[in-house]
Amino acid sequence: MTKIFPKDTDQFDDFVHKETTTFEELTIFDRNSLAPISIDNKFGLIDKEGNIVIPFEYQKLVLTTVNAYSAQKNDKWGFVTKTNQILIPFEYELTSDYIENICAVKKNEKWGFIDLLNQTIIPFEYDGCTDFKAGFAGVEINGKWGMINKSNQLIIDYQYEYLTPVDQNFATYGEATSLKINRPDILAYFPYFLSKDNFLMNFGLISTTNKRVLEPVSELPILESFDNQPVVRQNYQLGYLKDNKDFVKFDQFTIDPYEEKILKQLEVMK
Repeated sequence: MTKIFPKDTDQFDDFVHKETTTFEELTIFDRNSLAPISIDNKFGLIDKEGNIVIPFEYQKLVLTTVNAYSAQKNDKWGFVTKTNQILIPFEYELTSDYIENICAVKKNEKWGFIDLLNQTIIPFEYDGCTDFKAGFAGVEINGKWGMINKSNQLIIDYQYEYLTPVDQNFATYGEATSLKINRPDILAYFPYFLSKDNFLMNFGLISTTNKRVLEPVSELPILESFDNQPVVRQNYQLGYLKDNKDFVKFDQFTIDPYEEKILKQLEVMK
């Protein structure tokens, strides 16, 4: 098969889609005008006309920010080019994306970072990590998070339950609340964070010199700002903190009544 149509793919649903459905309605095309599609749970790459660019031979195929694709084959991850050449061998348990020219990858149950030549930039010694941002990354050892730079120097010691950089000046940290979630399986359907022992987590801000800027008041990591004020979520409502104190809700965000009922039963929403 050298050319396919939307109805040939796993993404096509006769109940939802029509014969006139286009590939753009089923998937997202990248800057090469190519997109991953699956047939019988095998992934390949197509163009907008349905021509097969990469054959359907991968367990997963993921768009990335570089001119390559993260792919899984024989339960291992690597990267391939748009011509199906192997850029990074299939030797990793998990891969992230190339952010700031390096990629977080997992090998032998530990995380490290590699470059586009598959050279190890930061050794495989972490239990968890974030991508780099503004030259920093959050890393986990023995259940506690700290922050490193690209030279693998420890910038913030291991003392947080989660930590990820925001920019060159701030990082957002997680702290467990006193609310233990009895049905984490249900809460997993919603954008909440839990500690490893299933306590609800909230997030605040610290400086990259480890000075506390904002107490943990957000249900989500604080990664952006509005009018120079931190964007947070409280009681499942998205908004910003005026003067780091008063919550101002974004009116365009609403909650489905059925979701509201579930979240109130789980006691995560008032």
